[in-house]
Amino acid sequence: MTTTTIAPAAVLRTAWREIRLSWLFISADRWTTIFPATCFVVAAIVHARLPPAEAVATVALGALYFWLFVYEHTLANQLVGVEEDRINKPFRPLVTGQSTVRGARLRLIAVRVAFPVYGYFLGVLEWALLWQVLSLLQHEYGWGRHWLGRNLYAGIGVIAQLAAAWEIVTGITPDAWRWIVTLTITVTLLMSVQDLRDITGDRAIHRSTMPLVFGETQTRIFLCVGFAVGPAAIHHFLMAPAGPHWWIVATDVLLGGLSLLLSVRVVLLRGREHDQRSYRLVEQWYTLALAASIYTLR
Repeated sequence: MTTTTIAPAAVLRTAWREIRLSWLFISADRWTTIFPATCFVVAAIVHARLPPAEAVATVALGALYFWLFVYEHTLANQLVGVEEDRINKPFRPLVTGQSTVRGARLRLIAVRVAFPVYGYFLGVLEWALLWQVLSLLQHEYGWGRHWLGRNLYAGIGVIAQLAAAWEIVTGITPDAWRWIVTLTITVTLLMSVQDLRDITGDRAIHRSTMPLVFGETQTRIFLCVGFAVGPAAIHHFLMAPAGPHWWIVATDVLLGGLSLLLSVRVVLLRGREHDQRSYRLVEQWYTLALAASIYTLR
């Protein structure tokens, strides 16, 4: 009797510990993966007009998919970046000791098996495999050490993410592709904003990022111009096709205002804390944009 009562409790404790630990690994990346991608799942649900019960189940299935999606990334990323994280991100589990390197490697193996299997179950195997190929290129074959590889990883990753989000629900439409391509180009060009906050750690491990290759000031000017012209592209490709409704105009103004704010911030507000906040604003802009897809892609 003791054995039968203790065993389930031990299993539950272990499961809860793994869930909590996975959250510690992924929490800093939730605004670029789980939240925005799940918004795009909801946009596809609204477009396909799924009944309520099926819609709720699909959102849950999609959120789990993107949990695994980002968990694979963060495990692989943090395993190859322990020394850098001691400088740039000392709160991560491998630095704080909440996970051992061996434990993280075993979890990565498990996720690399479970993720494509789950993707196959949801009908998005090709996008799951694309993400895994990108992850291997980034973390095992050197893309992550070069500024162009880092930006391509983020940009092509948007395709793997958003195409899967839509196809979990229904076939990809031309309008959905318009959103995916626009955001892919935007992210590819502007993702180097994340490297501004990590210059010290990147220099210490001899990583090639845009600020270190082209200079911090030149990178900030490039990003300033990119964020300044961004609202015109977002208006033309994402908002205008939805029509001149007040809620579309309001969304256009909000996203454009955030982009212009970022244009000013990256040039005038420097230093690790300011750059970290700028990157967080980029993440929130991305999530807000995809939340807007729910009512612009109906």
